[in-house]
Parts: sequence; C-alpha cells; structure tokens
Amino acid sequence: MTVELEKIFFNYVYKNKQYVSYVGSSFFRNPDISFIYNALKKYMVENPTADVPSPQQLFTMINTVDLEGKITKPFLKALLSMDLSKYDENIYILPQLQAWITSNRVQLGTSEIIDLSRVLETTVDHHKIKELSEQIREIIVTNTNNNFMNQEDLGVDFDDADSHSQDHSVTKIKTGFTKLDEMTCGGWDRSTLIAAMAKTNAGKSIFMQNISAKAAEQGYNVVYFTLEMSEKKVLKRIGSMRLRIPINDYDRLSIDTDYIKERIDRLKKSRQDSFVESEDKKVGKIFVKFFAAGTASPSDFDAYLKKLKEVKGVDIDLIVVDYINLMCAPKGLNIDNNLYMKGKNLAEGLRAIAAKYSAPVITATQLAKDAWDATDITLQDIPESKAIAETADLLLGLIVTDELKRDNTVKIKLLKQRDGDFSKMYLNFHINPIYLSYDSESD
Repeated sequence: MTVELEKIFFNYVYKNKQYVSYVGSSFFRNPDISFIYNALKKYMVENPTADVPSPQQLFTMINTVDLEGKITKPFLKALLSMDLSKYDENIYILPQLQAWITSNRVQLGTSEIIDLSRVLETTVDHHKIKELSEQIREIIVTNTNNNFMNQEDLGVDFDDADSHSQDHSVTKIKTGFTKLDEMTCGGWDRSTLIAAMAKTNAGKSIFMQNISAKAAEQGYNVVYFTLEMSEKKVLKRIGSMRLRIPINDYDRLSIDTDYIKERIDRLKKSRQDSFVESEDKKVGKIFVKFFAAGTASPSDFDAYLKKLKEVKGVDIDLIVVDYINLMCAPKGLNIDNNLYMKGKNLAEGLRAIAAKYSAPVITATQLAKDAWDATDITLQDIPESKAIAETADLLLGLIVTDELKRDNTVKIKLLKQRDGDFSKMYLNFHINPIYLSYDSESD
C-alpha cells in the first residue's frame, strides 16, 4: 500500500462521512495519516450527526493530543488539498477502497479467530464450544462481506421513478413457449422458486428437461441437478430434444462422437443464423450434475454453483432440481421424520439459492396418490409437499389422464402465482414421442 493511495483513501472518507464507520485508524500504515484519522474518527463517533470537522477544527483536535507537534499545519493542509477529481470514483476509488477495507477487516478477523481457537483447544464444554463456534462464524461473515459499501443494499426509493420500471429482459427468463410466457406474465421470474406438481410417471422430468432445452436455445446457461436419473440419461433426453436425434436411436448414434459434434456445431450455427429478437445469438450451456437420492441439500447445490463459476467462469441463468422430494435436509437438523418441516426447509433453501444467483429455481414434487386418476388437480391434492407449495412463488400442475396419454398430450394448470392473474389457467402441450419434446401448445 503506497502513501499516495492512503492519502486518496483518507481524503475520500473525509469528504464522504458515511464510510468513516468502516475504516479503522490501524488500516493506515503511515503513522502520521493514522494519527490524524484517529482524531477524525473519535470526533465522528462522539458526534454521529455532525458534519466532518473543518481543516482548522481538525488541526485544533490534533494539537490537543499531539504533544510532540509531529503533525504540522502545512502537512495537514497538503493532505486535505489533494485533488480527487483526477481519479474516477466508481471505476478506481470505490473498488480500491472496498478491497482495502475488506483486506484489513479480514486480517483483524483472523487475529480474533486465532484467539478464539486457542480457547477452543482448552475446553470440552459443549455450550462453550457452540458459543465460540457461533462467534467465529459471525466474525467470518462480517469481515468477508464485501457488499457492506454497496449502496444498493439500501433497497429502492419509491420516489425514484426509474425504480418502478419492470424490465422483463432483466427480471424474467422466457420459457421458450409463447402461451406459457403469457400464462406466467412474461416467463420465469428470477430469484424465485417454481414447482411442478404431478403424479408418479407423469412426465415431471421430461417437463423440466424441455424447459432446460428451451432456455439454452435462447442463450441462457442452465444447471440441471438430477437426483434420480444418471447424467448420461439426462444428456440423452436433452440431446434428443435439442439435436433432433430420435430417442430410440440415440444409444447407437451417440457412440460416433464426430457425428454428435457435427450436430452440436449445426445447432450453434442455426442459432447464429436465426432471426431472433435477442442480439445475443450464442447458444446457452447446460451442465448436468448427479447427486444420489437422499444425499444432496441446498448447501451442496450452492457449493457446486460456486465451483462452476470458479472453474468455468459461467454465470448461471436457470437452475433445475429433479426433484425436491429426493433431497435431504442439512445435517444436524434432524427433521427427516417431520415431512412438513423437511419440505419447508428444502423449499426455503432452494428459494435462497434462487435469490443468491438471481436465477429461477425450477423443481417438481409429488401429487397425492388419491388424485392420480383425477382429471383435474387443486392445491388440496398436495400431500406432505404442502410446505413446498406454500413456499413456491409459482406452482404448476401437470395433468396426465389415460386419454391425454394416448394423445401424447399433457395439460398444465396454473395453481399458484404470487404476481399475476389467472385469466389463462390451462395449457395443452403436445409431446413428440420421437424426441420427447414439447412441440406445440394450445389453450
């Protein structure tokens, strides 16, 4: 850290008092600047509503404690007269300041953790260990939070007209189906949990695979977590949908990697040559990750998404979990026997992931057995999954009767929507059995 940069930080904080609480005097390695800042911060802590002191007031404060007269008036004047207009505030000053504050806070936090760890080594008291562990966790969260200076954390201002703009290109992911977009008021809302409810063997996975394929077709990046099917099986189904390879021929044709590569290249080129509304003509990526049933919790998905970003550098637009009932609650909660609490915990965990990654999370849940043969379904047909329905922002029902199955048709019903009307409650989708794809839709 150069003295020049510390001078920039001092001046910026001096002129923007909202940052004083984040900066400690020990952060400054230059002893004179540290000394001056210590006087400034002491005054602001004692007078939180006051404006920062004038240069003359600040010099007077310093003189009362600077018995050796180390800080001269010319030094203070030169420090405070630094021209910050030479530096871009948003591109240079604020990012550097934030990194500097975070670095110093982490160092201080590390020292605190080391001290607490020494206490942990000398105690076997269960309650004490739990207390110290919580303290350590709080130190880590507090000191590694690099969003503490982000003014957007203050939310939005009602009086700001720009805050009212509902830009669907930012807030929604189009489903890829015109009528489904109409039903969902523009598509899947980001940062929300969407659940599809259906009986066993009614095509929940095929629905989610089609949604994944359509998202990638539009340039969105997708992660598909499978807790039942193998990764290869999911790739086979999505591959059949996207590459237009008959599902019954896939095993034979997929052995020829040159053939598959040619089909993938053709898919990418067709996107680039198509007349689509978006200027971004790239084909989205689909990542498929398998977790054995009963082994994955929301934290496992979060860890994978972090790793994917770190290794591949990919931002994910859509997250699919096939499916929520096969997940496990976080270790230590001991709620597996309480189906309502388990469902609530898992649904809230998935919703938190949706918010964290600003992406819709789409999953599925089981329909009550006594409704399997019904020609229509309601919210009352949810068994232990009631907590999932309560937490989900959007809930769809997949209706498959014997008659509909013979016609290769699935009826989709809108059961719950937090934001929007129910003017369009039913859609019929025709499923192409050759590719397992949703090829057409009708009211």
